[in-house]
Amino acid sequence: MLLDLHTHILPDCDDGAKSVKISLELLKMMKSQGITNVVATPHFYPDSDTIDGFKARVSSALGKLEKVKPKDFPEILIGCELFYFRNISKSEYIKDFTINNSHYILLEPNPYFIDKIFMDEILYLKNDLGLIPIIPHIERYNKAKGFKTFLNFIKENKILTQVNCASFFDRAYNRTIKTLFEKRLVTFIATDSHSMNRPPMMGLALCEIENRFSPQAKQIILHNLNSLLNDITNKEQTDEIEQFKYL
Repeated sequence: MLLDLHTHILPDCDDGAKSVKISLELLKMMKSQGITNVVATPHFYPDSDTIDGFKARVSSALGKLEKVKPKDFPEILIGCELFYFRNISKSEYIKDFTINNSHYILLEPNPYFIDKIFMDEILYLKNDLGLIPIIPHIERYNKAKGFKTFLNFIKENKILTQVNCASFFDRAYNRTIKTLFEKRLVTFIATDSHSMNRPPMMGLALCEIENRFSPQAKQIILHNLNSLLNDITNKEQTDEIEQFKYL
């Protein structure tokens, strides 16, 4: 079993796959890389989306795709890439954005708001609401003000993070990814696939982790992805500090 926790494969749902045909091509590539379960995480932007409109859009796109998806293609679970907004922890709809109705939520930082308020809200989500935030493509915020402070916060509070597979092959992120691995701040990797121009690269990324870092680092990533898959499908609350291994 292999989970891809961050993708934009639903047809014509956001800036990802623009047709069912492209969605199927992406899923076929994922299957060839050993991926068995995929979380579709369409973007939700609070300044332009409504919760009802978002749910309707996702439901329609998933229905179109499931009608034609071969049975041996990866199973699709529904989540969301939720863009951070002020007072997000007070939103009455916050639990509607979790991955497969679990307690995990993919929370995309606003690079202009990586500050104490943002970090306090993450802790409120985690400690008061029982949600477990996952920070997607953490490497992409390396130029944001407060990034180093944010990394310290992540380490001190054992916040879960995800690195994009494609970033292992982008020189702009080489130093940042090296730092993240050295500081043991990478919990997961994911493809963040959007199109054939931004395809899934799970297999290549796993090989790169093994070659650049160590076979143990690769095994830890695989362990964490499997643990997350078990949790989001069983829907049983677990202690993520014990569940996930840290590089």
